[in-house]
Amino acid sequence: MPKMIYLGILFVLTLLVVAFAGMIREKQDRVSKSIFTLFVAVVVAVVANGIFIMTDEKAIATVSHSVFLACIDWLLLFMLRYVYFYTDNEEKQVKWMTPCYLVAGLETVSMLLNPWLHHVFILKEAFSKSYGAYFYPTGYSGIFYVHLAYCYGLVAWIVLLLMVKIRHTARLYRKKYTSILVSFLAIIICDAIGLALNLPIDISLIFYGAAALIICFFTEFYVPQAMRDKILANAVQIAEMGVGCFDISGKCIYVNRRGKDMFYRYKHLALDEDLSVAEQYFEGWLKRHWKEECSEQVYMEHFEADDKTFNYEFTVQRLTDEEDVFLGYFITCIDRTEETEKYREEHFRATHDLLTGIYNEQYFEERVTETLRTAGKPYVMITSDIKDFKLINDMLGTQRGDEILKMHAYFFRERAKEDDLYCRLNEDQFAFCMPKERFTEELFLDVMDRLVDTFANEYFHLQIYMGVYEITDVTEPVFVMVDKCNLAINTIKGDYARRVAYFDDALLQKKLEKNLIINEFEQALELGQIRIYLQAQTRRDGSLLGAEALARWIHPIKGLIAPDEFIPVLESAGLVHKLDLYVWDLAARQLAIWRDQGRDDLYLSVNISVQDQYYLDVYDVFTRLVEKYDLDPHKLKLEITETLFVTEMENHRYMLERLQAYGFEIEIDDFGSGYSSLNILKDIKADVIKIDMEFLQETVNVDRSWSILSALIRLIGQLHMDVITEGVETEEQVEALAQMGCQHFQGYYFCRPMPVDQFEKKYRI
Repeated sequence: MPKMIYLGILFVLTLLVVAFAGMIREKQDRVSKSIFTLFVAVVVAVVANGIFIMTDEKAIATVSHSVFLACIDWLLLFMLRYVYFYTDNEEKQVKWMTPCYLVAGLETVSMLLNPWLHHVFILKEAFSKSYGAYFYPTGYSGIFYVHLAYCYGLVAWIVLLLMVKIRHTARLYRKKYTSILVSFLAIIICDAIGLALNLPIDISLIFYGAAALIICFFTEFYVPQAMRDKILANAVQIAEMGVGCFDISGKCIYVNRRGKDMFYRYKHLALDEDLSVAEQYFEGWLKRHWKEECSEQVYMEHFEADDKTFNYEFTVQRLTDEEDVFLGYFITCIDRTEETEKYREEHFRATHDLLTGIYNEQYFEERVTETLRTAGKPYVMITSDIKDFKLINDMLGTQRGDEILKMHAYFFRERAKEDDLYCRLNEDQFAFCMPKERFTEELFLDVMDRLVDTFANEYFHLQIYMGVYEITDVTEPVFVMVDKCNLAINTIKGDYARRVAYFDDALLQKKLEKNLIINEFEQALELGQIRIYLQAQTRRDGSLLGAEALARWIHPIKGLIAPDEFIPVLESAGLVHKLDLYVWDLAARQLAIWRDQGRDDLYLSVNISVQDQYYLDVYDVFTRLVEKYDLDPHKLKLEITETLFVTEMENHRYMLERLQAYGFEIEIDDFGSGYSSLNILKDIKADVIKIDMEFLQETVNVDRSWSILSALIRLIGQLHMDVITEGVETEEQVEALAQMGCQHFQGYYFCRPMPVDQFEKKYRI
């Protein structure tokens, strides 16, 4: 073959290879990358061989032919790498080629040293009539035959991989792999023929270049019609939306128009022009999500386009032939944007407070629970409470009240960081959960102050309280955390000097004890655990006049529970009227027992609390009691604190007058403890005034107190009322009070409160 014709063929092949390489260079899949590297090896080999043919210098010819032989190693090696990827072998198997790369590297070094060492081959000059002068290699050493063995080993490996793939792939795909195998074998055979003919020119490069082009064509551009038709036939049967089909190597072979409009909207591309975007997207999705054991997977994807978010539902199905051999993937795409927007709206309404736009209580609890269990750092819970919010709505209107709530939420949102959570708990209460490291009182006091200043007016001043709880147990229910914050707030409500309160274990213990008292109270009444203790009221010489009936709770486990532990709890829970009813009945029953024992000279005093007026008809209760036990009303004395008269004084005075008219004696207890004592003396005609000796103990000027007490006793006597001094503890006090005109006493000096049986034994009843 004339030299120039051969060089022309090489030049044309080189241009075609470079053109094909440029077409696939931008593709990012591993098959395309392997073809590109194969093309690079072909181009380098062609250039080296071209120089070998054209040069007249023996040294240059030796170097170029050495490079050419080295390129043959890499060309076959890159061909093997391409076949690995093309036949869908796992990437870890490709790593087994590391020894091959090592051998190729060593051979390359050896070949490049040959121009100086001549240890592989030498060149001799020859002449041909049809070709002219040329160089030909001879004197091959053992290293060269190792090179040949290595090359034919790679050839055998390539052929074996393709034959195995053809044997095990679906019939639909056999033509795809057979075309590559046949092309490769034809090239090897042609190359062998060329060597056997011992031509002056090594024409193998023509075959290698042609092989590269054939491989590129069958891999990147040619899709057998039978394969296309079969896959599309399976897809069209179920396609009523956007449809795409991919073969077993992830190559996109079909996308319908609807699929183009939907999927490529966000890329602003025409899918007909470029399928690689879909292939790259699908390849990435397969790596991240596809599970080999699945035949179908459904997932949602969100795309931004034209300032709008589109929500698509993708269904990826694994396609197989009639023999259940894997064919490829079929993808359907449904536009779920409208449905998603409706769902988001419904979800927002279910998880957010519609007035303020922040989380509602239920979703706040879910988010806080999730956050605390994964955060790995301490958090604090804060709640805020607007004092008398109902009054704000009544005075300023609900619209103004709503503005306050929305502004409160806005200030929270303004201060919040990414890992903060906040919500509206109820009408006027908000909650905020944040990392402890960022919490400061000043942050939230500033929110309160801004809210107060924003809505300040001459008629009403906002008062906002804040409770803080440092979360120590992340598994604790969120509503318990909120309750702890509220419990802290309850300790400062009504205190205008304090706006922030912190929860501690002592508050929780008090709360638990309070709940225990409330929960066990009804049962205590039924089981008779509530009893009366009696404290004697005596003359100066200690002779018995009667006693005051006091409630005591004898708990089966705790023992005696002091009245100051359970009575305030019952008052706060609105249950003290039930206690009083029970005690009144016990006292009336005890008077009936004493009467039957011949001691109808004794009386008992019982207490009427402020709450009794709101829950009971006191007049009706006491008149029924004396009728029930056939008692003299004078023997059941009624003690009323002066605080009863702070409100509705006329109504209370009318009730007392009715009771006195029936025969009951009225005692004013804790006289002097309030600020309306003189009004009571002026307006209320009681039978007995009880003065507590704490009147003397709560002052530094004892002499002045004794003088006031003396004058008060004289004044009460002038108003024709008796005086009982309670809290008497020493003989000196008794003597001093007696000299002032007080003849009736109650206190530890004479008798402590004690059970009925001990009282009867002490006074021989």
